Amino acid sequence: MTTTFLFSYRQPSASSSMILGSFASAYFHPPFPRLPQFIQPFSFPEMADDNKTPLDHFNAVAESYEKSTGGCTRELAERLVPLLDINNDSVVLDNACGTGIVTDVITQKFTNGKGPVIHAVDGASKMVELVDARFPDNDYVRTGVMPGEDLDFPDETFTHSVTNLGFLFFDDAKKGASEIWRTLKPGGIAVVTNWEELGYLPVLWKLQREIRPEEEPFSVPIKPEWFKPSHTEQVLRSGGFEQVDLQEMVVHWGAESLEEVSSSIVQMFGPAVFKDWSDEDKRKAMDMVPSILKDVTVSLNRNGQSCVGVTMKAIVAICKK
Repeated sequence: MTTTFLFSYRQPSASSSMILGSFASAYFHPPFPRLPQFIQPFSFPEMADDNKTPLDHFNAVAESYEKSTGGCTRELAERLVPLLDINNDSVVLDNACGTGIVTDVITQKFTNGKGPVIHAVDGASKMVELVDARFPDNDYVRTGVMPGEDLDFPDETFTHSVTNLGFLFFDDAKKGASEIWRTLKPGGIAVVTNWEELGYLPVLWKLQREIRPEEEPFSVPIKPEWFKPSHTEQVLRSGGFEQVDLQEMVVHWGAESLEEVSSSIVQMFGPAVFKDWSDEDKRKAMDMVPSILKDVTVSLNRNGQSCVGVTMKAIVAICKK
């Protein structure tokens, strides 16, 4: 038995840094005809009667969720963590932690039994449950259910604070910024990331132009100002930060094949884009996605594996208290 997350939507309290695509489930209708099956729906497993351990279940869920969002969040985390100079004495906040990608990237750099203390917190209890189960034997990883706007930590707790793709969904982003500033030690470093460009949007817009040109172009439920780097900077300065350095990073919504990229985009965004389309139009769209992607994807390498993907441009704000 499973508790489905991807297809049961509620207004997120920055419930995860992976929440990039989960909003699409707000519009989810019955399955599309001949829907590709490369990417399976993301579900939280309750322990079934099989030979898998709980850790096996939760690791599989995390991997499935990452694949369903093209791996772009992990790629971003892998790019930004080296900028932080985290060591064994660090105390790190993984804020709006989602499935624990940032925590996982950090812990993989410390394999000698030591490492920084990492507090992974999220407003979604199921996400925290998953993270807790992923690191059962790591005494340095602590978890908690709390929204980013109300962190239950004393002042000046952390040497480093990471909020990877969570701010776009905070109910009160300025309060979230002030909480990061409050809980950061003097001299501490905070990193906040948001999206500037979503590479899958032009693909969806071309689909609409080809099949339903009369429709308004699909837009994500993110306020337009969040796509401007200056807005991220303004919010962080309003929270108390005086030193805010903005960078951009290019990552990818990708997979090992063009077909898998097509499938993940259809699974994630088709429910919103195609929600009022006929079955015939849905079939046309699914057949057309790979040919559209062929013109916009780039080759990339992930852990020695050749992949393809569409580019995603991230805003990376590095703040010092």
